[in-house]
Formats: sequence, structure tokens, C-alpha cells
Amino acid sequence: MNLRTASLLRHRSRGFTLVEIMVGVAIGLIGILAIFQAVSIWSKHTAATTSGGDAQVAGTLALFNIERDVKSAGHGFGRATMPVMGCVVAATDTTPARLFNFQMAPVQITFGAGGSPDQISILYGDSSFYVESVDFTAATASSKTLRRRGGFKPGDFAIAAYNPGALPGSAQCQLLQITADTNPDGRTVDHTILPFASFYAPVPLAASRFNSAAAPLAVAGTMYNLGPDARLDVWSIQNNRVLAVTDVIRATAPLQVADGVVNVKAEYGVDLDNSGTISAAEWQRVPPADFRTVLAIRVAVLVRSRSFERNGDPGAAGVRAATPTAANPYYFGDPVGHRFQMTNVDGTADGFGDVDAVPNNWRYYRYRVYERVIPLRNVLWGNWG
Repeated sequence: MNLRTASLLRHRSRGFTLVEIMVGVAIGLIGILAIFQAVSIWSKHTAATTSGGDAQVAGTLALFNIERDVKSAGHGFGRATMPVMGCVVAATDTTPARLFNFQMAPVQITFGAGGSPDQISILYGDSSFYVESVDFTAATASSKTLRRRGGFKPGDFAIAAYNPGALPGSAQCQLLQITADTNPDGRTVDHTILPFASFYAPVPLAASRFNSAAAPLAVAGTMYNLGPDARLDVWSIQNNRVLAVTDVIRATAPLQVADGVVNVKAEYGVDLDNSGTISAAEWQRVPPADFRTVLAIRVAVLVRSRSFERNGDPGAAGVRAATPTAANPYYFGDPVGHRFQMTNVDGTADGFGDVDAVPNNWRYYRYRVYERVIPLRNVLWGNWG
């Protein structure tokens, strides 16, 4: 081995110098920083996209289920007369033991005070026998003698309307449950307090729920057939962010339907001029005296994203909120008279500003508004018929 070869071998065996290592480390750190920055931006956009998708699903579920209920509203009493439609129905339940009242109206809107969420009550039956209402000409505390009893089956719920007056909703009304249709006269149906064999499930015997021992209010009136699964669904916001439904007739616990829904607003479409259509001026928040004039309702739901966005889209100088105060969501196409009243995320009164980046500040979340006009088809068909 000559001297030149030995020198080259010693030079190659020395490795990297400290300067070379430092340069390599610096290049690696820059690369890692760039990767983390890209991952951070990707994660932010992914979170925004995911929360936007969740909001869309929640809004779609909310409107779909409310619309499905409203389409059934009035089934069983859509042809009720003016003194009966809107009457106060007295109900005596045994399971659980309770007394309660409700209006015989297809849809009733309970407006939230101070911009809080509205409640929407929807009443309907499900009889499949195409028998809606029949007059009765005799009554006892536990029976009604109808002009014809076909279509009224043991297990059906029914509303008996008595003493109609001259004003809308002035009749006296009572919720009953048919327990027998075996009277040999071919016209009488019973509504006793005893267990009975339901037409829909004869074994085992069913317990009668809504038949009290009180004497009848009158011996003549009209029976409205609501079928075996009459429902009075009340749609409301639970825990400041969940749309839920409760069946008042059966006293069920609230069933959660859509998460992320923070507000619901609704209005009546009242045919004031009897034209058969609803003009822009005929939408109102006040319930009409005659519920037969309500041809539709419109509903708006406000959905909040789940992601807290500390660095939202910048607006004016210094504003870093995803939804600044000036962008407060509105509904029904009216940014002046139909603004949602926004609250803190925990439901308390709004106490923050656009630059307060705290998780309880509603401004640091994104919102979507979903709206629908829903016709009351059973009321429309009833009035037309």
C-alpha cells in the first residue's frame, strides 16, 4: 500500500464533521416543522369538514322527523267542525295515574319567551279503517251508541265531542278508549275501566287507560276515531343541544332524535282570505281562533357544529370568531325580524364578545339553518271534503 492510498483511507474513515451534522439537523428540523404545520392545517380542515357533516346530518334528521309527524297531523279528525276543532280535550289516565288536557288541534306551537326554542305539538291517529267521525245519539258513563260502529275497534282511542257552541273550539271533549264492540244492537261501543281483549292483540287482555267512571257530559255528540296508536308528539330542545320528542298521551320519556340542534322556530300559515294558499303576509306566530284555517306550518332549526374554532375565519380587525356577532344566524329569509337569540353554549345568557375565545362563547362555533314549509294535508283534505 503506497502513502497516497493510506492517506485516502484515513480521510474517509473520519466521518462527518460537527458542522455537517448541525446542517443536517437544521434541515431535518425545518422538514419536521413543515410536516407538523401541514398536519395541523389538515387536521383543522378535517375537523371543520367533519363538524359540518355532523351538522348536516343533524339538521336533516331533525327536519325529516318533524315533517313526517306534521304530515300525519289531524289524521282522525281532519273534518272536525269549527266548534270542535281546537276544543280542550280532558284526559284521565290510569297508567300512570294523572289528569291532563290538550287541544284537539293538528299542530300547536308554543313559542319560547325571549327567543328561547319553540315547542311543536302534533296530534294524530292511525286508524286504517277509513272511519274518521260518527255521531252518537245515546250515551252512558261507559258506552256510546253510534249511528254506525264499523271502524271503531276495541283498542282504538277516540275523542268524544259534546255540546258544541257557536265559537271555534267551544265544544267539550273527552279522550276515551274503546274496549268492546259486541253489543247486539250493532251500534254501541263500550269504554269501560275493565281489562279488555284488543282487536289488535286479543291475548293477553289489555288494561284500559283513559276511561274514567265520570258521567257523560251529554247524551249526543260526535266520536272521532284516532286508532290504536294515537299520538300527541311534543318536539322540544333538551339540554340546550338535543332535539327530542315526547308522546304526551302515553307519557313517554323524551326520545333524542338529533344532536347539535340548539334552537327551533315555527310559524302558522293561516289562510286568512280563504284563498286556499298562504301568502307572505299570512305567516304568523299567534294561533288562530279557528285551527281549520291553518293550512301549513314552517319550521327552522339551528344546528351548531361540535368543533370549537379558536382561530376562525377572521372578519374585522381583531375578530377571530368563526361566527361573529354581526353574522348572527337568521331564519325564514328575514335578517331583521327573524334573528335567532343566541346564548352561551351552556344555555346561559350571552356574556361574551367576538374576541373572547372561550369554549362557552357561541361565536367560536359554526352554524347552519335548515328550513321547511310543511302542508297539513289532513286539514286540507278535510276542508276540501
